[in-house]
Amino acid sequence: MGSQLLDRALLIGVLLAPLLISFDFMLQLQLTPFIVLGFISLLSTYLPLRYQFLIIPLIYLPAIVSLGILVLEKKPQYLIDLASGYLISIPFLTVIGLAKSANLKNSVIGYIASLTSAYFTWVIAYESKDRGGGLFLSLISAFTDRQAWEKVEPPQSFAAFTALSSIALIIYLWRARGSVTRHLQSGPFIYAAVSASIAVASIVLYSLAFSDSVALGLIVAAFLTLAATVRAGVLERWRKKE
Repeated sequence: MGSQLLDRALLIGVLLAPLLISFDFMLQLQLTPFIVLGFISLLSTYLPLRYQFLIIPLIYLPAIVSLGILVLEKKPQYLIDLASGYLISIPFLTVIGLAKSANLKNSVIGYIASLTSAYFTWVIAYESKDRGGGLFLSLISAFTDRQAWEKVEPPQSFAAFTALSSIALIIYLWRARGSVTRHLQSGPFIYAAVSASIAVASIVLYSLAFSDSVALGLIVAAFLTLAATVRAGVLERWRKKE
């Protein structure tokens, strides 16, 4: 029982950074009914089996209505809002996928995808609030205007939360894949995990004093997590060959 609670706590720690970044950009948005519908419709794909009958109407009805308004009334805003809802749901979809990951590879990919999509959407939402435009206008700006990325300064807390999530992921995968670190094979992974944790913690401490290191902290934290878990993946492959 205690072991299960610890694993759940570690999983919550893994999800901490992408969820907090996602909730932060949600607070910056001016939500409309169709943005909410777009958001809910994609998340409905993860509904339990007994609620699967709701997926088709949740996905298709808002799309049909917004297209009808576009054709009949020449108002594209409803369709744009619906697409914006799809956009902001992506980080949450990757978080759900991460929580449901069944193996080492999917866990690492899901973690990096959730962090990347959450931060990317956060930048778009930040630009949207700053310029007073819609999410898709900010999305276009992010791709066409280099300065849109350079002037954005994410909160320093992002680096700290990312470091905590990265360390939680390393420990969580270590516990969940404990069979790959038995006997003599345990040393290399432990060293990799500890080294990654210390390096990430050092970046966080530096970022608390120098705000220009926040984005670097996010990147390096993800890289070090990948390095440590790839090391574990190599050990797992060795174990399967034995």
